[in-house]
Amino acid sequence: MQTRENTAYSGLTELLNVEASMRGYNAFIVNHFVRELSGCRKVADFGAGIGTLAEIFADKTGRLPSCVEIDETNKAILGQRGFPVYDTIDAMPDGLDGFFSSNVLEHIEDDVSVLKQMHAKLAPGGKVALYLPAFQVLYSGLDESVGHYRRYGRKEICSKLKQAGFQVNKVRFVDCIGFFASLLVRFWGYNPQDGLGSQASLNFYDKFVFPVSREIDALGLRMLFGKNILVIAEKPA
Repeated sequence: MQTRENTAYSGLTELLNVEASMRGYNAFIVNHFVRELSGCRKVADFGAGIGTLAEIFADKTGRLPSCVEIDETNKAILGQRGFPVYDTIDAMPDGLDGFFSSNVLEHIEDDVSVLKQMHAKLAPGGKVALYLPAFQVLYSGLDESVGHYRRYGRKEICSKLKQAGFQVNKVRFVDCIGFFASLLVRFWGYNPQDGLGSQASLNFYDKFVFPVSREIDALGLRMLFGKNILVIAEKPA
């Protein structure tokens, strides 16, 4: 899994900030994963980071997901939290029922190869649930600093999943207000110390902005645009 290196951005600091400040947002993402993977017993979190979403998933389902992670610091934290950890998808056992992954695939240059690896490890009827940054027009210095190769459009991610052998079941955008917030970051700039991207701004977004965005999404705007895109696909039986 090739990722961009030598960025000025502290991945661990960002993961810890998001875990502490975006509890509602993280729970929202995992709620989707739990619902879409409800029949899946053997589940893996691809790009698990420090296990923020994996812990929520385990709490909600009673099922401990396996984790795929390459960062040594993150792997140590995952181990301390009790998760089975693998360096690569290929190292995992065959016959998995599901993968979930949040904001990871965009860090990988050859993303189709990763989707093919997931497909190979899944049992027939197995599912993938992906939560990804949307709309290349929103690509900003923040994306570059954290090592994003791209943001995804609906047609692009569907095409890549089909190349990997999946049948796409569901695609929709998430966080319509976040679309405009990301535009603001693009033109105003990203400042994790005391501006847009700081822990205070993440707290504010999680408590006051995202709940409103969810309500507006539910009115139908999620079919048109959003900061992120949620995709559910299946390995044909």
